[in-house]
Formats: sequence, structure tokens, C-alpha cells
Amino acid sequence: MTQMSSDQAIARLAKRPPVGASKLLGSEPVEIDTERGFARIAYAAKPEFCNYLGLVHGGFLSAMMDEAMAIAAAAQRNFEYVVPTLAMKTTYLAPAKPGRLLAEGLVVRAGRRVAFLEAKLFNEDGILAATASATAHIRKAPWL
Repeated sequence: MTQMSSDQAIARLAKRPPVGASKLLGSEPVEIDTERGFARIAYAAKPEFCNYLGLVHGGFLSAMMDEAMAIAAAAQRNFEYVVPTLAMKTTYLAPAKPGRLLAEGLVVRAGRRVAFLEAKLFNEDGILAATASATAHIRKAPWL
């Protein structure tokens, strides 16, 4: 498979059909490594994402990591495949306040049909706020 630069991968990602969840989360690709299966995505966590403590709700943090892992896995296949999550485990380590959050998704191992993925999410202070691992199904992108 032909490897793309980070800028090329980000441009290719931008050509995919728009995804409502990405818009809601304020998704902005920062770095994509198609060879490693790695994606660093910035998110604009809004006050509307917060729980009663004023911290970003864990469901939003999980969604951010889920997307970062899916982008990493799709990038490794030049965005010709989609990678819906089959199962995901999230561990919350530190609070995340509204603002810019960074999620990193990584392909640990991928076969023809199944991928094993990991993610880290950093709060605005650069502190590791959450981690996740997931199993995902690899299938041809329906728009190709």
C-alpha cells in the first residue's frame, strides 16, 4: 500500500463524506501516520459536553478516543476501509475541562477483518486524562 505524508492523509480524510459526530466533537486532525497506523486529533470540548461538576462527560471523551482509533486504522489502509468499533474499554485517569483536548489513536495489530486499537486522551494541561482499547471490524468503505 502506498504511504502518504501526514498532510496528504489529512487532505484525504477531509474528502470523506461529512460525519456529524466529528462536527459535534470539533474534530481537527493534527497528525496522521499511515505507515504506523497513528492519528493525533484535536477536539474542541464545549461547555455543553460537561457534567454537573463542570468536567467533560466521560461519554464524550470515549467518543473522541473512538474516533481517533478509527481514523488511525482507516489511515493505515489509505482510507479505503471503515473500521467500526466492536468493543471498547475506557479508563478515566484525570479530569478534562472544556477546551482543546488531544486524542491519539494507534493500531496495535490488524488482520484482514479485525483490528486491535489503543488510544490516549490528554487534557488541556497535557495530562493523560483517559486511555482506551478497542476491537474493530475492518470493511471496505461503502462510498468507494
